[in-house]
Amino acid sequence: MAFLFGKLADRKKTDAPSPDITEPPSPPPPKPKPPPPGTLLTHEDRLDLLVSDISSRAPPKIAEAILKAAPVLTPVAVVLIKVLNVVGPVYIRLFSLIYAFLAALPYDLFQAAMGLGLCFFGGGYCASIAAAEAFYMTGWSTTRQQLQHIYEEAVAMSEAQTKDDAKDEDGDGVADVNQIPTSELLERKVRVAAGAVRDPQRLSAALGGLYVGWLSVQGVLRVQFAKTINLALSCSQFVEYYVCKLLLPLVAPLLSTEFRAWLPVGIKTGTKALFVYFAWKLQEVVSAAQSGLRGGLLFSRGVCAWLNRRGHKSFLGLSLEPDKTYLDEAVGYVLAALGFYVQWQFGFGIPFPFSLVMLPLDAVEWYVRWSVTSDGANGA
Repeated sequence: MAFLFGKLADRKKTDAPSPDITEPPSPPPPKPKPPPPGTLLTHEDRLDLLVSDISSRAPPKIAEAILKAAPVLTPVAVVLIKVLNVVGPVYIRLFSLIYAFLAALPYDLFQAAMGLGLCFFGGGYCASIAAAEAFYMTGWSTTRQQLQHIYEEAVAMSEAQTKDDAKDEDGDGVADVNQIPTSELLERKVRVAAGAVRDPQRLSAALGGLYVGWLSVQGVLRVQFAKTINLALSCSQFVEYYVCKLLLPLVAPLLSTEFRAWLPVGIKTGTKALFVYFAWKLQEVVSAAQSGLRGGLLFSRGVCAWLNRRGHKSFLGLSLEPDKTYLDEAVGYVLAALGFYVQWQFGFGIPFPFSLVMLPLDAVEWYVRWSVTSDGANGA
């Protein structure tokens, strides 16, 4: 009996819960200390303060990840900010000059300039051109009023921000915006922008109307480029099985177990993206031919109309009136062939260094293509 009770006592001891030996949670990162008054903050200082502020408010695990990534992301962000500070005003000034030049042209010469652009750049910007035409066909007068109001409010906010950047309320010779921490600077800029808006309800209505107009334009573009999207999706569906059969045995051993289940999804998505790219390249060829013919005729007839308005009815015995001559067709078709050849030689893109000038328009073009293709690809 004593032996039995001794065993039971030992069993109770072993079944007793073990003491809690888990490590206490790590303390949150310390909150950033504000810089001393009069300190001129650089971009690096602002980003460091922003990282410290975010990490102090985030959960411990996320804060640890932010602090680990900060030494890599901060220099990249500093370079991007410096590039934008230099390139941004240049782009704004350049496009303002182009807009002022085109606005000063007579309508006939403006038509000729647009035709010349279509001849030599129409293929690479097929989606953007189609979006502009769709906006024009689906109520351009309303869209123009909305854009004009948004532009006026943006100018008012920009002027208010410029005045705020020059304030030196403490009188130490350094602007206040260059001394306050990043979180305070962001809050201050939001307040200044909100106070500069003269009619918030009208601005909200303009933004909402512009978004609704963009949704209708997307519908028009999806119908217009339905063949392009269907070509990409149907081709990818035929090839996905064979691509997975070929790549899965090669790539699967290189990945950990957790990621192998995602490998077929990644391969199918990459295959689909590749065929979408090739389908848009084929669309560029078709659009280059179409826009070349259209742009050539716009250019020749615009120049002829401008000459007719100035009293020039003939040239070397040939009539310059579009209804009485084939000269406009001849010049337009020759210009269309030349424009298509130039686009073909440059891969339906803009050669360097002119590509740097057109970089914002390239971003718009790729966004329009993505927005048109994404819903069709997701639906498939």
